[in-house]
Amino acid sequence: MNQSSRKVLVADDEETIRKLLEYNLRKNGFEPLLACNGREAIALATEDLACALIDLKMPDVDGMGVLAHFRKHQIDVPLVMISAVGQVRDAVMALKMGAFEYVTKPFELDELLAIVQSASRLGVALRENRQWQEAMTGTAPEPLFAGRSAAAQRLLEDISRIANLDVTVLLTGESGVGKGLVARLIHRQSRRATRPFVTVSCPALPRELLESEMFGHEKGAFTGALQRRMGRIEMAEGGTLFLDEIGDLPLLLQPKLLNVLQDRQYQRLGGSDLLAADIRLIAATNVDLEEKVAAREFREDLYYRLNVIPIPIPPLRDRLEDLPDLSRLILDRIAAARGCGAIEIADAALDRLRQHRWPGNVRELENTLERASAFCARNRIEAHDLNLDALPAAPELPPHRLPANKEQLQVGGLPLADLERLAIQQTLELCKGNKAAAARSLGVTEKTIYNKLSRLGLR
Repeated sequence: MNQSSRKVLVADDEETIRKLLEYNLRKNGFEPLLACNGREAIALATEDLACALIDLKMPDVDGMGVLAHFRKHQIDVPLVMISAVGQVRDAVMALKMGAFEYVTKPFELDELLAIVQSASRLGVALRENRQWQEAMTGTAPEPLFAGRSAAAQRLLEDISRIANLDVTVLLTGESGVGKGLVARLIHRQSRRATRPFVTVSCPALPRELLESEMFGHEKGAFTGALQRRMGRIEMAEGGTLFLDEIGDLPLLLQPKLLNVLQDRQYQRLGGSDLLAADIRLIAATNVDLEEKVAAREFREDLYYRLNVIPIPIPPLRDRLEDLPDLSRLILDRIAAARGCGAIEIADAALDRLRQHRWPGNVRELENTLERASAFCARNRIEAHDLNLDALPAAPELPPHRLPANKEQLQVGGLPLADLERLAIQQTLELCKGNKAAAARSLGVTEKTIYNKLSRLGLR
């Protein structure tokens, strides 16, 4: 087992358990990465892990949420679930969703370490098999993208054109459109495909740990830094570093990232040695970075360094013809994770999917089908299984009535700021103050609406 595959993620909200596992894993040659809740565990989730030990009950995000994140992002890392005596039913459900094994508290250390060794061997085999297939074929071993629409085909053409350029890419689009998926596709079609793909979720990482997680730290760099630790840049050596929701990167950290992009060098926290940053950077955002630059919440020079090749990803409502293919792909993944037979979807259910506005985009579609497939009869989803009526849909807005005579449309000469103010005010009135619905109607994100309300002095 190579050195990079000795990392074991330990996520448990009990400090005693974390310290116990850390000591024994280190004693047995592993490198433990510790998380005290599910959110931190997700922030540490990379394909570079040998395996992960995840407590079922944790604050912020529970163990099932962490498992769902690993499976949704196709992170081939075996997960061992840790459950209390009364949580065996949940642990069994986790096995059906794709977990490797589960243990109950209080556990025997020798038994747990044996499971970790077995899970680590499986993790290495999965990783080597994936890298071998990708190296031989130049593509991922399974389809990662579905869509025959013009918008989807344009996106695939853009990915094919820029994959091997080895330049920085900025992915933009609403939350849930699949920016992480597109980043992975770019990586797998690039010359770096056999090297690591490392994700950093900027909002998920605690701000006080973000610099250490990104650049690593030396022993003694701060209280609790008991040994040298690699950062995400070092983990991605030779591969791709994906910065998700880059708009949430703290201002204090932005100059350091800018230096990495300009000089291709960085230093560990508390260190003096300059390290080479042989990475390809892909960033993603669901906010308007130009607005954040104007509001002095994001550095202009960093924005231009990131925006070398911008790729907008269309929302699901703009490519509804892709729904059958997307649904088939998602249901095949769900069936494989559960180890059940094929899950079918009725034509009436597909028609109901086409009628929905999908404010949450592909992520909402995945959640809808996950829920429907759990409750449908005989592995067949009908329209009534979708329960879409319970989901918020944008209100139907009355059609815009423009004057027949263009001269009566008195907008010429008005400042754009006034037109923007008027459009936002009237759309909010039509949506009865629902900012999320107004954002969808205007084709912007909800966060953009809030930013514009603040900037224009509107309530």
